Order: sequence, then C-alpha cells, then structure tokens
Amino acid sequence: MLLTLSASLGMTLFLSACGGGDASHSGFGNRGGSSGLAGSGNSKEEEIDSDTVVDAAVQAAALSEEELSAALAAADLDGEMVLAGPSGLITELGNEMITRAAWAGIGVKTKLASDALAAGMLFGTQQTQSAPSIKLPGVRVQGDSGGSASEAFGAGWLGGSLFNAFFVQTAITNYSNGKSGPQMDSSLTGDVKATAALSDTSISLDATMKFSSARLSATIGTHSKIPCPDVTGLMVINSSLDVTGEANNAFQHARFTFELIVEADDDAKLTGRNQLKSRTEYNTADSSKGYDVTNGSADVSITEFADGSFGDAKGTYQGMTADESTRWMNAGLMSGVLYRQHLLPNLQKMLDAGRCVAITVEPSAGPMNLEPFSNVDLLTKPRAKISSSGDTTGGTVQATFKKNAGGAIAEAGDKVPADATFHYISPLDYGKSETITFEARSKRGTGKLDYTLTTSPHAD
Repeated sequence: MLLTLSASLGMTLFLSACGGGDASHSGFGNRGGSSGLAGSGNSKEEEIDSDTVVDAAVQAAALSEEELSAALAAADLDGEMVLAGPSGLITELGNEMITRAAWAGIGVKTKLASDALAAGMLFGTQQTQSAPSIKLPGVRVQGDSGGSASEAFGAGWLGGSLFNAFFVQTAITNYSNGKSGPQMDSSLTGDVKATAALSDTSISLDATMKFSSARLSATIGTHSKIPCPDVTGLMVINSSLDVTGEANNAFQHARFTFELIVEADDDAKLTGRNQLKSRTEYNTADSSKGYDVTNGSADVSITEFADGSFGDAKGTYQGMTADESTRWMNAGLMSGVLYRQHLLPNLQKMLDAGRCVAITVEPSAGPMNLEPFSNVDLLTKPRAKISSSGDTTGGTVQATFKKNAGGAIAEAGDKVPADATFHYISPLDYGKSETITFEARSKRGTGKLDYTLTTSPHAD
C-alpha cells in the first residue's frame, strides 16, 4: 500500500493517493448518497503500516514547495469531494460536477488571498514587501466520469494562510526585533483575517477565511502556537486547521491537527532532529433530509533525524478502510511537511532572539559608585521565563563589553557554565561608566542583558 508520485501538466501530485486517476480505483469517485470513502470503515482502531508512513514522509519531503503545494491542492479538493456525498452537499448543489467546481472555486479564492498576504498587502502597519508574481492557479484534467473538462485549483486551504511562508517569517522577524502584541492584525476583506500575537515566550498565528462559490459556503480557520523550549529543550508547536462546507441542510467538516517537536541543545542550537505528529479527522452531520452522520480519523507520527533520515513511524486509523486511511493520512502528513518547511529555517532566529530566558545579576559590590580598581564578583543567573521552578537553565553565560571605559573581566568572551560568576575589575579612574552584555545560551533558548557598572563620580 505504498504511495506513488505521478506527474500531471508539469506538477508533481499524489494522484494515486488523491484521486487524480481512475475514480473506480482512487476511492475519491463518490457520487453522492451514503456510499463511498467517508464512513465506510468500522469503528475499531487499526494500525497503519510503519513502512507506509515512512515512504509517504520521504516522498513528501523530496518535493519542492511548489510541488508540495500543488499536491496539497489536489488532496484538498479530492478530500472534500469524498465527504460531499454522505454530507448531502452533492445533492444540495445539484450534481458532482457542480460541487467539484464549487470547491475548486473556494481553492482559487484561498490561493489568491494567500498570494496577496505574501505580497505584503495584509499588514498596514509595515512597509509593503516586495510583491511576488500573483499567478492564477494551475489546471488539472480530471479523468473520471465526473467530467474531463479542465479544472482550476489553487494552493488549497492546506497550503494557505497558516502555512504561508511570508506570514511565518514576518512574525518571527518581528519577534526577533523585540515586538510584542498583535503586530499583524489586519483584514484584506471582510472575509479574510490574519493575526500574529507575540509575547516573550510564544508566537501565535491565526487566520480565518470565509468564501462562497455556487451556493457553497466554506470557512477555513487556522491556528498555530510556537513556544520557547521546555525544560527538556523541546519546542512543541501545536497547530490546527478546520475546513467546513455548508449548503442548505448539508454539512461537512475536516480537521487537521499537527504537533511539530524540535530539539535544542545546551548551546540553544537546533539539533536537526524533529518529530511530526499529524491527526486528520472528518465528520458530516445529519439533517432533516436524512444525510449521513460519519466520523473518521487517521493519526501518524514520524521522526526526522539530524541526517535527514526518517524513522520511529507509527500510525492508526478509525472509521475508515485501510486504503482510505492512507489517503487521509497522506493529506495530513503533506500539509505538516509543508508547514515544517516554512518553520524550521526560522526557528533558530526565534531561539537567538534573547527573549526566552531572563538573566539576573548579583554583584558582590556596587554596581553603582564603585571605587576605582575594585574587584567585583558578578553572579549571573539565567532562568527560563516559562518556568516557575527557579532552577537554572544550565548551559552557559558569556560576558562582553558593550561599553568599556578601562575596566576588565577575567572571563571576557568565555562561555562560563551557568550559574556563572564573572570576575570584574572596575576602571582606574573616578566617574566612569561601563556596560557589560551578558548572553545566556541553553536548551531553554537564549537571554540577553545589558548591565551597567559605574565608579564613584569623585574622590572622597
């Protein structure tokens, strides 16, 4: 049950997994009613073969961002069509072709909104960024009996607002520059809203899009929280994405949740090892017209090691068949891989920002009005801001002069194990002021402090 990659019109798509070929074999050719993929499995939890999970992760990681976005667009569209039968959406909208075109239209609108966000149009409080070329979505030819006409689609909601690289990069850059609060709280239109909320210990990203197409109303909501590392040095990033489609009495909902875990070492450097957990679940609701109630879920977990290899794969599914679980699992895994590609290059910048750790200094004398040529012990204590235990962060502290007026530090430039004591000698003259920058680095992240010492303004 291995996933294979196929090429169509120059775009690499998971067609064998996402229904781009013959619908009779894809599992995504549902025409309506209660038959088809959604809800066709039993309620017992079953395991997904670990080799299948590894193969899917390897193939997804090998795709370029453009290819991965295209694959997600196809998976988005086909996945919603899977639910459109039992939810009653096909019945309410008239037929499968109309329903497919309506969901494709939602994808196009999402793609254009995502491109506008990337062009810097969303953030009125910042300078407009260099705008990329905004292109209309690609075209895929459907080979099933739903119609052979060309079909437009966008980057898809899974490749949209939450996973937009510009959104992530801008939020982390603002965090690194010391900004706090809702730095990117704005709306393109009444239907599209994105917010990035910054604090010392976390970055939260939220976006909501509401679009309509051919009597189909769709809401795409995303959330992600990126925290400072915990006591074990792990950054546990939790994200979610909800896609809801409604038309009259029909209702369908797909939810994707992700947990990306990355690891920092004692020098606040990412080790390259990370774990991605993905959960995909869906449901449809009954109505006065008797549409089906269905529920299904697929969970996977896989580790990428520092050398780029994958392992420790696990997977389970419930409420669907084995073939169906592979397709749903793959859609969630691909979206998680895309988000990881956008996050990983930026997380080191967050770790280096000096906001996760607070530093206090306990001087043996002063620090104000010291006598010239005084010997002072400076005990520096780095503490994680998200910890209330008061324990040291471990790692090291480094001291360098930001402003030097003749004083000296015996350990200047050295990384001293925390809690760290530095031996400082004040300048030889009265009325001198010096500033020492302390930087703490550990698996809890970094902290930075400018600390000022002065000699007495005059001789007694």
